[in-house]
Amino acid sequence: MNKPVEQQSQLPAFRPRGLLLLLALLLATALMYWPGLSGSLLLDDNWVLQPLLEEGGLQSAAEVRQFIFANDAGPSGRPVAMLSLWLNAEQPLDVASLKLGNLLLHLLTGLALFWFASLLALALGQPKSSAQWLALAVTALWLLHPMNVSTTLYIVQRMTQLMALFALLSLAFYLSARLALAQGQLRPALLRLLLCLFPFALLSVLSKENGALLLLLILLLEYLVYEPLTAGSAGRNWYRAWLGLGVMLPLLIVFLTLLWGLDESLAVYEARPFTLGERLLSETRVLSDYLLKILLPLGGIGYLYHDDWQISRSLLDPFSTLLASVFLIALVAAAIFCWRRQRVFSLAVFWFLAMHLLESAWLPLELVFEHRNYLAMVGPLFALVWYANEFIRRFADADFGRTAAVALVLASLLLAWNSFNLSRLWSDGFGLHGWWAEQQPASLRAQTSYAAWLQAAGYPELAQARFEQARQIRPNEVTLLLNQWLQACEDGLAQPFSLQTIIANPQLEHYQGDLNLLLGNLLEHFLAGRCQIAGPLELEQLFLRIGELNLRDYTRAGYHVYFSDVYISMRQLDPALIQMARAFELLPNPRYPLRQALISAQAGRFNDALIFLQRAREADNNRNPLVPSISAELDRLERDFSTRVQEPQ
Repeated sequence: MNKPVEQQSQLPAFRPRGLLLLLALLLATALMYWPGLSGSLLLDDNWVLQPLLEEGGLQSAAEVRQFIFANDAGPSGRPVAMLSLWLNAEQPLDVASLKLGNLLLHLLTGLALFWFASLLALALGQPKSSAQWLALAVTALWLLHPMNVSTTLYIVQRMTQLMALFALLSLAFYLSARLALAQGQLRPALLRLLLCLFPFALLSVLSKENGALLLLLILLLEYLVYEPLTAGSAGRNWYRAWLGLGVMLPLLIVFLTLLWGLDESLAVYEARPFTLGERLLSETRVLSDYLLKILLPLGGIGYLYHDDWQISRSLLDPFSTLLASVFLIALVAAAIFCWRRQRVFSLAVFWFLAMHLLESAWLPLELVFEHRNYLAMVGPLFALVWYANEFIRRFADADFGRTAAVALVLASLLLAWNSFNLSRLWSDGFGLHGWWAEQQPASLRAQTSYAAWLQAAGYPELAQARFEQARQIRPNEVTLLLNQWLQACEDGLAQPFSLQTIIANPQLEHYQGDLNLLLGNLLEHFLAGRCQIAGPLELEQLFLRIGELNLRDYTRAGYHVYFSDVYISMRQLDPALIQMARAFELLPNPRYPLRQALISAQAGRFNDALIFLQRAREADNNRNPLVPSISAELDRLERDFSTRVQEPQ
């Protein structure tokens, strides 16, 4: 491999023919994705975009501020991504417009990748004449890769796209700063180093939290691509200060933050179907599968639901866990052993693993999602093109070289064809869910989601059949049982089982699904006199049974709110207030004691109502300052209740 070159005289010269090919590639990518723009909202799209789905959308500055800064999209709120979604949203909400925004971001990220790959090829010693072509090949494979279809056409993954876009821009400025330092151009270098972190690294993190991993990528590039700056190098001290304070210190802060929240993270495993050890074992197979599909994307791509992934219970269960573990250990060992002679290989291995450190390691997230590879695949694809280029260059006058070049072109065309077919599938929500259900018979989500589409399309019997198939997968899942029961009720079909069957099930569990949405629907039907519900006592028994399950705090808080409605329907005031108090203990939302105040006032207990209003005011004062205050509503109710207290009895 060529030695890294610090003395390149200038940045890569982009030739007109190469730029024309790049524009043609962007156009081909746009045409490839165009059919998928007519699809529908999916999974997390609905709850993330819920404020925009409501009639009239966001109608005040306070609501906009809450949507952007004080949402539940992630620990940081991901304000850059949420701002982008708000700016892109129309009223009524236009799915095609939002998906077009994602497509434009995919193309912009491709341009950023082209710039970054050109600089990286130059830094690794490629001549200026070939750096552009190598970067073009990497960009083509990335833009056309079928694994990126689900990221681009799944609206909420704009967070991942923006994270990758700003991360690549940050890395490109880092590489260009390094080149400027090699040429003794101190001022341009310092400016680029500043831009690397502010705004681009910051924007990446505020789009999605794993953007912080780009700091780790900078360190990989620093120690795998470049030689340390010598004592006489221009700006050596400035650069070392930037590297220490701007890269290493923030990485240490991220690590300490994760360590600080370790107990909270581990507690979430109680509501997962796997332990921490089982997750780590499973991820060896997941990462190996990702890598195989990045380099050989022949099938099994384009799925949104992955709950059918077999959990590794031990190294030998399944046996592929041992094989995957040995493979990854060997890969890392090879990358360490040959990092001086094959730096591109080592960079590809550590790049891929570094970008999976958060979402595919110890954090209690779901096991598999394709979008986690949006930026992670850049390293392996760069290495694939690099070594293909080395092979072609070495055998330029032989049939081997020409064959390799033709193979690279054919691979790009095959990627484009597979992505185009996936894009067409994503254009039709009903057909897409049907395809997922057929391709993933062991996925509970695929079956229940398709059942919902069948019900909406007017095929209630077929929907029930899908629910029955899903029950073969997880017969004790409470959300599945409630979903099937409610669907039969809503469509006037015979109930497949009674609520008492659910209550009496000793193996009842909650694995996935929106439990509170189903409980709300159940209460709505009960209060409207629909469905075969024996009465409030049966609902109370059902809620008590569900309360025994392992629920996450956010879910359990909502459960207690709905349970209070059950007691209100039974005219039992104190149990209703107790349920609201339990919800408030889990989630200090000021609207919970406000609700207690209203319940008390309706019962004529205005002194109690004033106490609850004071509790609501304290919670409102301690709220996130970006969340709209309810103080005006509290003032109005306090005046009203105070007047009622002073009235003669």
